[in-house]
Amino acid sequence: MRIIRANDPKSTEMAKKYLNECELIVFPTETVYGIGALPSCEKAVEKIYQLKKRDKSKPMLLHISSKEDLIKYATGIDELVLKLVETFWPGSLSFVLKASSQAPKCAVAMDGTIGLRMPSDDFFLRLSKEIGALVATSANISSQPSPLTVEEAISQLGDEVALYVDGGRVKKGKASTVLDMTKTPPLILREGAIRTEEIEKIVGKVNF
Repeated sequence: MRIIRANDPKSTEMAKKYLNECELIVFPTETVYGIGALPSCEKAVEKIYQLKKRDKSKPMLLHISSKEDLIKYATGIDELVLKLVETFWPGSLSFVLKASSQAPKCAVAMDGTIGLRMPSDDFFLRLSKEIGALVATSANISSQPSPLTVEEAISQLGDEVALYVDGGRVKKGKASTVLDMTKTPPLILREGAIRTEEIEKIVGKVNF
């Protein structure tokens, strides 16, 4: 287990090294700390499920760093989705959309949808722009509190994670809001850091 500060000049290269070796990393976002792996590393993705004691029927979000990634991994991106992207990305809104043929299978649900998010954290954006998308979720044991500091993540996941990236205490401390845009009207699956009223200003009435 290694710990490195997010602002260390070597942090991105070290994270890339471990990810390319199919190891797990814990990293900061603006909401909570996440645990992630490369989608192509099946054993690493499987390890996240085992480590978190997460139900395998629940796909993890694909964390991306550009609108181009959104277009690459999802279909049915209409004007409303693009307006939400312009307003809230990078940031704390996660979309559920129909997965494209290029979407990694480990992030695609049984109904053919995929969850996508673009965190606003500087470290994550630097890393993802160099290495690509990460499949990730909160860095905690399922049903336990989501970590707001790297120390809280370590206390739950310990040395099963190869690298912890310490970005200090997160800014928001509440998980991203998850919005299913395959439904009409859109369906909020989880209200988090982005309030329902903010979303309704753009898309109109939503369901819960």
